[in-house]
Amino acid sequence: MKLKDFRKKMRKGIFSTTEAHLVTFPANPAMTNLQLHQWKKNSDIIALKRGLFMFSDYSVSGHESEIARSLYSPCYFSLQQVLSLHGIISEATFSYTLVTTKATRHFRTPVGHFYYHKIKKEAFTGFDSKMLIAEKEKALVDYFYLYGKDFEVTDSFWEDSRLEVGAAKVNFQKVFRYAKLFNSRKLETLLHNFYSYAKSHQAHS
Repeated sequence: MKLKDFRKKMRKGIFSTTEAHLVTFPANPAMTNLQLHQWKKNSDIIALKRGLFMFSDYSVSGHESEIARSLYSPCYFSLQQVLSLHGIISEATFSYTLVTTKATRHFRTPVGHFYYHKIKKEAFTGFDSKMLIAEKEKALVDYFYLYGKDFEVTDSFWEDSRLEVGAAKVNFQKVFRYAKLFNSRKLETLLHNFYSYAKSHQAHS
């Protein structure tokens, strides 16, 4: 089958080997695998991971959620990527950071690095179901939950982290509501301490 015919039948930009076999039926699966290999060699398609492909000219922009879901699901974008997007953390991020209810995984693909971090099923909420992007408050809670073991409950630590710069953009009622889903006293203590520091910082700025 020619590439243009295959693409017309596939009708999607990202596909699995199994889907390729269905589209090319009744062709021998071994022949389809050989064709996929040749298209990959010619840079017509790229492999996102074993058994998952994307057409090379399929735009990544606007399809990040589709790629992320295809790689590993369930998931949603959160943590540093979302916090940076909202200006809550100052450093730029050059990878995709997500959370999942499955085991923590990392996928190094030709279109970027995707880091998936495991959280509790009970806390898997607070995101847009279509775009798969967490609310900034949920991203902050996820961040504190996953990295909190390295945090210190001191003013000097919060000052060095510079998280308080973006604290004014956060609805802390939502933050504390999401935090309860994790059933972690340490998490709530960290967030309350951060809230107190951020509030004091804003009052004197």
